[in-house]
Amino acid sequence: MKPIGLFAISLLMLPGGDGHLKTSHKVTSPATQLGSEAIFNAGEIAATSTFFSPAALFTKTDAEKIMGETAFLEDSATSVVNGVLQFKSTHTASADDPKSGKRGNVYFMFERYMQASGAHDVYSTFKTGNQSSEGFRELDGMGDEAYFHSDGTNFLFIIVRKGQNMFRIKVNKITSTTSLDEFNRVAKNITARL
Repeated sequence: MKPIGLFAISLLMLPGGDGHLKTSHKVTSPATQLGSEAIFNAGEIAATSTFFSPAALFTKTDAEKIMGETAFLEDSATSVVNGVLQFKSTHTASADDPKSGKRGNVYFMFERYMQASGAHDVYSTFKTGNQSSEGFRELDGMGDEAYFHSDGTNFLFIIVRKGQNMFRIKVNKITSTTSLDEFNRVAKNITARL
């Protein structure tokens, strides 16, 4: 039987955003290489960085402020995929919006790459695929590069890269209580903490 690394155990015990510990986090740890660029595994992350909890970047309170109503953490997972530390969470509104009949969701994803160039490449792919869409705008003063995208009716989306870190927030199903101001405030706060 292989011993489980301290980092892998700590990933299994990340807070779920509501102060309770979740044990449903998925952890994978490939020890492979992509071309000549080495991919790190969970043990290497623990050896090369201070403990960092990406789950603490985006909380249930943040989701509730953005949605303008109570919410619950529906799902969260932490993994290392192709050498990239990833954290994903989904917060869902507790009830349907009485005006629109929609129930909103806020999706959050954080990624930490080995090098800033890897994060930049992924950011560029997203940007290229969306920059000709209506509602797309680049953001100055947010990390190293960032953009916002919305159709004004159904979704809000932001992606921010700062060094080797990148995060995305998406509101799916804008309701009468969704706050663009809170969406922007939360994104700025996360950027400042990276």
